[in-house]
Order: sequence, then structure tokens, then C-alpha cells
Amino acid sequence: MKVIISYPPLKGDGCPLLSQNRQFQWFHNPTYIYPIVPATAATLLKVNGYYVIWNDAIAENWDYPKYRDFIQLEKPDLIAFESKTPVIEQHWNIIDDIKDISPDTKTVLFGDHVTALPEESFLNSKVDYVITGGDYDFLLLNLCNHIENNIALEPGIWFRKNGSIDNSGNFVLNHDLDTLPKIDRDLTMWQLYAYENGNYKFTPGTYIMAGRDCWWRKDGGCKFCAWTVTYPKYNVRSVENVLDEIGDLIENYKVREIMDDTGTFPAGNWLRDFCNGMIERGYIKKINFDCNLRFGALNYDDYKLIAKAGFRFLLYGLESANQSTVDRLNKGLDVSLIENELKIVRRANEESHGHLEPHVTCMVGYPWESREEAKNTVKMTRDLFDKGLIDTLQATIVIPYPGTKLFEECEKNGWLKTKDWSRYDMREPVMTTSMKDEEVLELTQGIYKSFIASKFIFRKIVSVKSIDDLKFLFRASKAFMGHLRDFKSK
Repeated sequence: MKVIISYPPLKGDGCPLLSQNRQFQWFHNPTYIYPIVPATAATLLKVNGYYVIWNDAIAENWDYPKYRDFIQLEKPDLIAFESKTPVIEQHWNIIDDIKDISPDTKTVLFGDHVTALPEESFLNSKVDYVITGGDYDFLLLNLCNHIENNIALEPGIWFRKNGSIDNSGNFVLNHDLDTLPKIDRDLTMWQLYAYENGNYKFTPGTYIMAGRDCWWRKDGGCKFCAWTVTYPKYNVRSVENVLDEIGDLIENYKVREIMDDTGTFPAGNWLRDFCNGMIERGYIKKINFDCNLRFGALNYDDYKLIAKAGFRFLLYGLESANQSTVDRLNKGLDVSLIENELKIVRRANEESHGHLEPHVTCMVGYPWESREEAKNTVKMTRDLFDKGLIDTLQATIVIPYPGTKLFEECEKNGWLKTKDWSRYDMREPVMTTSMKDEEVLELTQGIYKSFIASKFIFRKIVSVKSIDDLKFLFRASKAFMGHLRDFKSK
């Protein structure tokens, strides 16, 4: 059985950030992120005897005619896509086209959008199967075994039956992640994603995931996050399993930087055991390690330890400088303590002679925020830059993805301007606000312009001590200019 895991070419304004992303955006500065769960799915299928082809037409910069020729040539038995809200309609059209040129090919969709709205894709396309939930690597193998050997379907798979839409039950996240095989990075063409990524200071780099997805689950987790739809339950690998993967990446792939993209990296004893393992195995001399963190999750001693263990890029979700917004998003954060925590990070970093570089994410365009409240976020990021407490940031327009608590609130309050999913791509606000669309875009640009703070630029220039520092500064400058274009008013 021939299986293709594919990212088809998409039409849009720039490079689509689809793979391994909780939000979707078109980037003018191309960025490619290694998709962990699809790569695991490809590996799992291969080790179970299936003929697997990895096809990322986005990262390979294919146009659609080339992609169509590829499908006509290969005529796979099954082809699977990851999809998201802004491109689901394009994927429906592509599926229908595949059915025209290769009628016997079974098509599969997975991801957060189809998990939230599984029936929708059957009503709007000729798709054969929809896999719901985040463990679609396990479920894709189960589906292939069902097609080939009539194995019973696990819960979470939707399909057509006797002219109607049916399913195998609600998905569950009870799989043992330690049983997954080591990802075949060559099969999944890891080098396509090893260089064009603004998070990497040292290349080649790659991604891993110690857990799926975020352990912050109070009252369902952050109400804007699309991955709360696919991962309502947190699942984590063992420390030894993760360390073994890092060792393999160092030895066999010569990577210099690793980004763990767990929604929030494990804390507590798991983190301490991991850091001690990084030190004992000598990995700290060979790679830099990056991860997503939560404010309030670590104490001073933890920060000293991760600095010693080779951590570099620390990504925090700030989201807003207004406590009322943070509370409404169910972030579980105290905004007034953020600056103090970043000072603790800096002190722990200096005392441990580490290389910690904090990065914050923030959003504008909340229906309940005024322009003045939104400007508080711009001011806060500028102040954090000016004080040398953060190194980089990401600014976006808040988008209410189907299935999230935020989307439910929007429907209840009549905040949605449209349900044309193609407009949920962050090029414009899709929720009503007290501001004009142009003002929201301008404020997003204003957050990025925090980089221009004179003290920050001076510190960055004097911090250049190697060719890697210089290359990173150049890539960061390109990304900065790209983001200004990303949020340019129409």
C-alpha cells in the first residue's frame, strides 16, 4: 500500500505557515517548521511495512501543475493532509481534483479544524476519511491497517458509510508516546526545515516534542489556542526517551540547535531530571536547546539549571499587557509579575554563564480591548526591549479558531464578522473591535517596531562575537522586515 503524507501547494500572499503551527499565517519571509506528528506518522507507517512518500510541496516550492503531475505519476493508494481553518477550502478543492486524476486514491484530512468540524469536509468535498484529535500518527496507522487487513477502527476516525457520514467514536489520547519509533528524518526530508527558521541561531536545527501539548489545562486551557481542540489531555514522553532522541540527532544528523515544540515544556522533577541528563551526557557542549515556557512555571533555581543545561531560546506567551484580557483568555498569569520574572531569568543566566534568550508572543484585536488598552501591550514590549529583558518577540492578530472557547464566545456575543474561513489567515481582524482594521494592523506593526528601541539595537550589535551571531542578526533583520509587510494595511 502506497501512502503519501503531503503538504500541497497553496495560493496566498506569501509562504503559508501550516505545518507544526497552532496559528496560521502567510509569511513574506519564508519559514519552514518541521512537522513532528506527521513525520512520526510517516515513520510509523514505514516500520509497519507500508510504502511511504513524504511530500512537502510548500517547503520544496512546487507550483500546482508540478504537484498534479506528481499525483498522476504516483497514483497513491492513500494521501493524507494536515489542514487548518484558513486553507481548508483549498484542501477541499485539491481533494476533489485528486479524485478526478486518481479515482482510486483514498484521501484523509487531519488537524485542529477538522477535529472541531469533522462533518463539514464530507459535505464540501469528496474526502474519504477525517482523523480527529492530535494522535493522528497512531490513528493513521490504524486506518491503513483497517483498509488493508480489516482491523477495527480506533475511536476518532470519521468516514462515509452507505451514503451517510459515520464515525468510530470520540477520539482518546491514551497512546504511549514512548512506543513510537525514532523519527526517520531522512524519509521526512528534515533538511528542508533545518535552515529557513527564524528561531534558530545555529543551523542546522530541528524540532522535537517531549509532550503533547500543554500541561496548563485548568478550565480547558487558554481559550484562544487551536491545539486545545486536538489535545484536550496532556501526554508526555519519559526523560530517557527524549534524551535518547537528542543524542541521535547530535550523532547522526549533526544538528546544532533543537526546538522542543511541546505547548509548554514539562516542569518540576521531569525538567530537573532532563537538565541533569543533558549535563551528564555532555549534550550541552554540542547543541543549544529551545522550548516553550509559561510565566510562573519555573523558579530561580530552575532557571539556573536550564541555563547550565544548554537552554537558549525561551518562548513565553504574554498575549496582552492587560490583566483583564489575560484573565479572560484563561492564561493563569499575573501580568504584574512578568517583568520581575524576566529579571530573574537574566540574573540566573548571568550567574550560570548561560545563553538564555527570552522571546514573548503577544496579540492585538481582542473584541473587548480599546485602542488605549491595546497600546499598553505595545508599550510593555517596548519597555521590555529597552530594559534588555527580552531578545525577540512575535506579534499577531488574535484569531478565533473553530472549536476553541474563544470561537464559542464570539458566536454567543455576535463578534464574528465572517465565517469565510479563508479570511481567518491573520491578514485582517475577523472579530469586531472598537478599532478600525487598519488600526489593528498598525498596532501589530507597532509591536514589531519595538525592535527599533535604540538601546536594544546597540546591545545586539555589541553582542556579535561570532559568524553565527552575525548570520542570526541578518536573518532576524530579514524576518523583521517581513513581519512589517505581513501586517501592512491593505
